[in-house]
Amino acid sequence: MKQVSALRAVAHGHLTVTLPVVGLIVFCGLLGWLLNGVGAFFVGLIVGSAVAWPLWSFLVPRWRDWVEDAGLTGDDVQYLAVATYLLWPQGSLFERTEFRV
Repeated sequence: MKQVSALRAVAHGHLTVTLPVVGLIVFCGLLGWLLNGVGAFFVGLIVGSAVAWPLWSFLVPRWRDWVEDAGLTGDDVQYLAVATYLLWPQGSLFERTEFRV
């Protein structure tokens, strides 16, 4: 595979990680609103966030594997990924929630 730039790798991460996670949160919020009104919209957002967190924790390691397969290292993309809110800063408690199956 041809080596890609850090910018392209982070953009790929947003498409494969951020987009599904945010989409799930919005879907759950809208589903709550459609089923039970505005109050349930916020409940749906909370439930969606609770479900989306494990999804993020599952997808990020797969994206990291893709970055390495693309010829980059984690250090090559870490700063840009943190700056664009794809990843948490290194050593963060939230970063430790990533898991591999």
